[in-house]
Amino acid sequence: MSKRFPEAAWTRKQRSQERLYAAALELAGERPMSELSVTQLAEAAGVHRSTFYEHADSPEALVEAALTAELDRLRDALLADRSDAATALVTVTRGVLEHVLRHADVYRRELSDGGGALHAMLSRHFRGTTEALIERGRVELGVTVAGTAPADVADAAARFLADGTVGLIDGWLRRPRPQVDQFLQLYGALLPDWWPHRPSV
Repeated sequence: MSKRFPEAAWTRKQRSQERLYAAALELAGERPMSELSVTQLAEAAGVHRSTFYEHADSPEALVEAALTAELDRLRDALLADRSDAATALVTVTRGVLEHVLRHADVYRRELSDGGGALHAMLSRHFRGTTEALIERGRVELGVTVAGTAPADVADAAARFLADGTVGLIDGWLRRPRPQVDQFLQLYGALLPDWWPHRPSV
């Protein structure tokens, strides 16, 4: 067996994943995720159904994975950014909003005023980012609640910020012409004092 085989197999798997992600985002922009089928996605990506199941167990899971992959790259860039926390967070928030606008048809349909799967996915993403920043000391919560353990306060803060952010994105996205700077102005005014931010962006 060639020593290069594992690398070649990984490359093929990566190419299949990229094609599946592209197909998932394109088709989810045209119709509800619940109407997508494995056969449609596999055919659009040019792969076998068996290959589909190497990457996801349902069409909905594939769309979420495709969107999450983009969001994870933004988070990785944030965590690697050594500029001050407020500047880094404004930059990554802008990136997330631009991501949402690129896939606006998907998000408008699937956020569903808090009832859609993408609301939960976005909330998990923001919560994970907040937790990572707190753990790394880049965000200092500075909030104590009598009778509540610091870890529980941090968890509540991350959830509070995450769900509030997603709710704000949902409302912003439903405006006739959502603008990133408009969102950042409103977001900066509403953020809690413990979150590093610049009110004017």
